[in-house]
Formats: sequence, structure tokens, C-alpha cells
Amino acid sequence: MMYRHLVWVSCLIASGVAQSQATRWIEVEDGSMMIPAFNLTVDDIDGMSLYDSTGEIVGEVDDVLIGEDGTSMAASLDIGGFLSMGERDVVVPLDSLTMGENGLITTMDREGLESLPEYED
Repeated sequence: MMYRHLVWVSCLIASGVAQSQATRWIEVEDGSMMIPAFNLTVDDIDGMSLYDSTGEIVGEVDDVLIGEDGTSMAASLDIGGFLSMGERDVVVPLDSLTMGENGLITTMDREGLESLPEYED
């Protein structure tokens, strides 16, 4: 039963990530815009650390994005690299992230994030 739940969650996240790669994104410039899912502003989320489910830092929020349709939101994440060298940006839907004690949490691991297509802003 637990395995079936994990497969379902993985498929749900993968479909959201696939959608995020097909959407044309626009950077949110209004830092005071509220992100209802987190009850935080864009400025609050910008630069926030991203953790995997084990508590390891796997990236950082580079930008908050909104879809051309005006309804979907995502985060551009800096992943990989060391001391800002070799980093690349990927996009994940905001609704696939949760708020943790010290930052945002993703269910994807480092390898999963690194396998996402690079986002050119």
C-alpha cells in the first residue's frame, strides 16, 4: 500500500514538473506579491534554501515565476555547482514544494533535480 502511494506521489510530481518545463514563464518583479501557499512574499522566498526530504540542501530559489496564463506559479532553482560556480537553473512548480523550518522542501533528490532540463531566464 505504501509503495502504491509513493508511486502515485512520484507520478503527480513528475507531471507537474513536466508541465513546468512546457509553460512559458515570466519572472515576478513585484517582491511584495504574496504567495498564498506559503503565506510569504516573493522577496521572502527569493534566495531561500531548498532541502530534500533527508534535510540536505540541494539548491536555492533564484526567482519566482508566473505562467503566461497568470494562474500557474513556479520557482527557478539554482542547483549543482559549488560557491556559485557550475550552477544551473531548473524550474519546479511551487505547488510541488512545501515549507519547512529552514526553507522549502522538495520530494525530489539531488539527482532528480539535476536531471531536469536547464531553464534559461
